[in-house]
Amino acid sequence: MSDNNIIELTPFRADLIRALTRRGERILASNDLASEVAALDPLEAYYIVREIGLDQALPILLELNPEQLEACVDLDCWNRYDFAPDSLDEWLTAFALEDPETMARAFSSLDYVVQLLFLAQTVTVYDPDTDQVPPEDERTDRPRAMTPDGFYLLELKTDLALKTHPFTVLDALYQYDPAIAYRLLSDVRVDLPTQIEEEALRFRNGRMQDIGFAPPEEAAVLFSRPAIRQLFPPSLKPIDSALSGIPSVYAGPLIETTLLQRALSLITDQERLSSLEQEIVWAINSAIIAYGEKTKDIKQITDIAERVRDTISLGLETLLAEQEGNVQLADAAVAAKASDLLDVWCITDLFRHGFVATLGLQQEARKALLDPRFRSWYDLPEVQQSDEPGDRLERAFVAALLGRHPLRSGFDPAKTEDAKAFANLAEIAAAHLRLQQLVAQICQ
Repeated sequence: MSDNNIIELTPFRADLIRALTRRGERILASNDLASEVAALDPLEAYYIVREIGLDQALPILLELNPEQLEACVDLDCWNRYDFAPDSLDEWLTAFALEDPETMARAFSSLDYVVQLLFLAQTVTVYDPDTDQVPPEDERTDRPRAMTPDGFYLLELKTDLALKTHPFTVLDALYQYDPAIAYRLLSDVRVDLPTQIEEEALRFRNGRMQDIGFAPPEEAAVLFSRPAIRQLFPPSLKPIDSALSGIPSVYAGPLIETTLLQRALSLITDQERLSSLEQEIVWAINSAIIAYGEKTKDIKQITDIAERVRDTISLGLETLLAEQEGNVQLADAAVAAKASDLLDVWCITDLFRHGFVATLGLQQEARKALLDPRFRSWYDLPEVQQSDEPGDRLERAFVAALLGRHPLRSGFDPAKTEDAKAFANLAEIAAAHLRLQQLVAQICQ
């Protein structure tokens, strides 16, 4: 049996292969779509829909349970602390492709406070019998309509170009369940929008933690120095959350051969492996939050998963180098020792060790900018910069080192701005040399 076949049979690789089979196209082609969708974790369901595209994912959308749909809205319809009604409009429009009742049913299955928030940010509700309604000639640019039951006057309050008009949403709700529509409008009329948004954000943050996304202040811990030594051993039990596997969008980067992948492939205890896999998912999710990225950009999410993978691998190598001196990554014994470290350090701290290993490069780059000649070169306006591909690559190289998380860039003339994490100490050493040579060249 070849080495490759042995690798294929490891529990970790088997988990990743199973995850990679959960691609949207395969699920769409399934003979039992309902069962396939029901088996998905909420996070996995969201990524599959986003990977396919909302315009193509209607059969899957129709099978989502309320928890899965809620996760989709939580992930897609907030800009950090602010609700984005135009993003929810995209999802409602996708459901409306089936029929108005389907859209109404999906909307009413969301958290009640989210329903209130969407309406509070898109319509003003008046009771014509008791409220002072501004004359129409004072607000000619705001469309108005009476509700089907005649109780409320609605006025559009948003300037967003929504694909599905809020009045259309409400009309569908009245047809689906008049009592639900009436209650919503009654509450929107009397509740303060700021209070609604604060409550919706609080509930959303709790649900986000349930699917593995830490609050921003906790996610920021990734970019900090770890403890000198691990004070407590990692938990041997899986994290208590709604996660039960690795989303396919994360599995692709993780299946590639790295020190982390080789170390995980040596673990045969399924409970321990499941715990580590959940820790990795948490680390990737935290990185998404810490980088301030939107989860709807699958390409960017894949890039972040690669950064996390490589930074953890760098953390493992850094710790081994402190213990053993020079580390030969190709040595099988190195993978075994790295696997042992997974029993000592949690995944988040391994990432932090890898992050800290890059800070020397960042400090060197900042020091170089103290030289007026180097600063002048770096700050040169774009219209005055050289057209030489090499000069553009060097600028990208320096800019990536100066970021919050020092990255490796300026290595591909065809993709000047591409940035990857440093995956090993050899790449860091090469970057040190490159920076020294660049400073010498510019400041000679």
